[in-house]
Amino acid sequence: MIESPKIDNITRELDKLESVNGIIGTAIVNRNGLTVVSRLPRNIDSRKFGAMAATLFEAMETAATTLKDRVLNVTVEFDDYQLVVYVLNSNIIFVSLLELNIDLGIVLIEIEECTKFIQKLLEV
Repeated sequence: MIESPKIDNITRELDKLESVNGIIGTAIVNRNGLTVVSRLPRNIDSRKFGAMAATLFEAMETAATTLKDRVLNVTVEFDDYQLVVYVLNSNIIFVSLLELNIDLGIVLIEIEECTKFIQKLLEV
C-alpha cells in the first residue's frame, strides 16, 4: 500500500491536472481494481470506475502477449468520453477520464508529466 505522505503528494499532483482543459477526472488504481486516490466527479462511482479501468488494462495486457510486448498505456474512446490508462509500476495504474473532442496531444503531455512525477514518488 502507498504511505499517507505519498498519497498527499499524489493528490496534489492530480489536483494540478484538474486545471487542464478537457480532463474530467483522474484516479490512481491498484492493479486489482481498488482505487487508491480519486479525483473523479461525484457522479462517477470511483470503485466501479477503478475496477473497470483495471479490468480493461489487464485485458489489453493479455491480448498483447501475442505480440510478445508489454502495454504502456491504453486509450479508449466512448460515445461521450475518452479513457486513458497508464502504467505507473507493476502494481499501480493511472486513469484519466477526458472529454471527447479535445486536443489530445496537449492533454497527453500534461498527463505524461504527471505520471512521471508520480512514478518517481512511488520509487522512493
